[in-house]
Amino acid sequence: MMNQSYELATFSHEINNNLTLIYGQLQYIENTNESLKNDENWHKMKDDFSSLFDLIRQVLSPTDTTSAAVEPQDLIQLFKEIQSSWSYRLNLEHIGFYVHADSPGPYYVYGPKPKLLQMFHNLVSNAVKAIQRKKGAEKAPNITITLNREQGHIVLNLSDTGIGMTKEQQARAFYRGVSFIPQGNGIGLSVVHEIAEELHIRIHMDSAINHGTTFTLVFPSTERVKAMPV
Repeated sequence: MMNQSYELATFSHEINNNLTLIYGQLQYIENTNESLKNDENWHKMKDDFSSLFDLIRQVLSPTDTTSAAVEPQDLIQLFKEIQSSWSYRLNLEHIGFYVHADSPGPYYVYGPKPKLLQMFHNLVSNAVKAIQRKKGAEKAPNITITLNREQGHIVLNLSDTGIGMTKEQQARAFYRGVSFIPQGNGIGLSVVHEIAEELHIRIHMDSAINHGTTFTLVFPSTERVKAMPV
């Protein structure tokens, strides 16, 4: 089981890296061939690839973390990796991506890095789709991450300026198979919820139609990592 879990984590990481590189090449090809920007077949191909990318990222996370390294992970560094992975999509959609902290980092939390990255990738994916679906022009669409410390806990807020959700949608958002996006698979947020439960992270959602959504994650006490070097 240990080897299987390690191999799955490695395979997932390599797949994600290669898909990111491929998408980057597609973006480069488009930028150097102006005619493609008005080619409906090209855009359909890119949309199909993007949907496949999201699905693979959502389902190729290790199902067993007992053998994964549980080491202190700096949230600021993790979100630098996230931003790098999403840079092409963010630039394409003109979406700002900001990380704010109420005090100098690092912001250490404990957990398997693949699981934490999986959770954050899915939240960012959800935010990007929410922004894309918002009716009317958004002057400055953005995704903002804020970090602060409260009573020994690290609190992370991830906010978007997207379409938002009704109260009824919020109540069902974490259910597997439930999607409010046409042709959505309903996996992303359910995986977020499952990982949060597994890592003892409290998660809360606050959303309003046409005003966006904020996910609040409260990580377990950071007393274990206070002595970590900066």
